[in-house]
Amino acid sequence: MKKLVKVLFTASLIVSLASCGGGDSTSNDSTTDAPKFENTLVKESKITEILKKKAVMYGKAESFEGTIDPSSDSFSINKVVISTDMNCITEAKLCEEISSFIKGSKLVFSSSEEYALLEEESPEYRMMQKGTIEINDNIYIATLYYSGEGNSEIGSWFKGKLIFELPTVKLLKGEFLILEIKGKK
Repeated sequence: MKKLVKVLFTASLIVSLASCGGGDSTSNDSTTDAPKFENTLVKESKITEILKKKAVMYGKAESFEGTIDPSSDSFSINKVVISTDMNCITEAKLCEEISSFIKGSKLVFSSSEEYALLEEESPEYRMMQKGTIEINDNIYIATLYYSGEGNSEIGSWFKGKLIFELPTVKLLKGEFLILEIKGKK
């Protein structure tokens, strides 16, 4: 229950900062301080550049929750739990350092926002959502770019890229960590 309250507080803080346009740009790995909105990794003009980059690892959603848009088969993703059993699709040393940092913990992406359409920016991913990702009790600002469908009768699926900064992983050299993920239920 405390984790849920913490995640909801963090999400509301992000929305507040976004509406004020504020926040400082310092990096923060501590869970005692809420993430700052300005740490958000992608300015809208760079979406296509970042989405063209190759993912570092591929993982499957162990579970995910979403809110279906009744006017279409699209849906907002509220939570994704990513399995620790991820496949490396880049250099092995980088994956080893990331795996060492994760220490076998599940990754949890959370968002309280509705999806935004990316019709012109990306032919592969139609929607995006900003949120947070929790790794080993540390919270980082993340953006999920995805395509998918949600239907209460036949189920839901999505595929996407989860992008966030992970400054403690030195081999990333200040670049964003890009995880390719898929989920189906």
